[in-house]
Amino acid sequence: AGLGLWRGNAWAQGATARQATGVLSGTDFDLSLGETLVDFTGAPRIAHTVNGSLPAPILRWKEGDTVTLRAAHRLRDDYASIHWHGILLPANMDGVPGLSFSGIAPGETYVYRFRVKQGGTYWYHSHSAFQEQLGLYGALIIEPREPEPFRYDREHVVLLSDWTDED
Repeated sequence: AGLGLWRGNAWAQGATARQATGVLSGTDFDLSLGETLVDFTGAPRIAHTVNGSLPAPILRWKEGDTVTLRAAHRLRDDYASIHWHGILLPANMDGVPGLSFSGIAPGETYVYRFRVKQGGTYWYHSHSAFQEQLGLYGALIIEPREPEPFRYDREHVVLLSDWTDED
């Protein structure tokens, strides 16, 4: 995409999807795990998205806050999940089906609720079927409790992935 090889933008298609690719901040979140039509290669395919966005919206938290995330399963898959990669939290909030919880059944909503114990840049993704590879992943930024000892004019989030039309 950086070399200008993509025919169009690399976001999930549609006005709703482009709006959803922003940042969600705070302590209370509604995340809809759904399907969105994308076209990266000239062949439209179904991607798994969060709130219609691929990648999923950036989640921005603050160290020390308690966050509540309601993940609603709207996919055709049997089960869904969200794993908070690298985050220190109770086992039943970790989002790994068969290990830390049963998974989110179709049509159900799982409520993740935990205290944020560290700052840094992380990511979140599904641990079910091939949902991550189909687009269910996003960046997670946790602002430290104390201000950084340096200044900057702007920040950029770089999240790398790949895509294949093969099954």
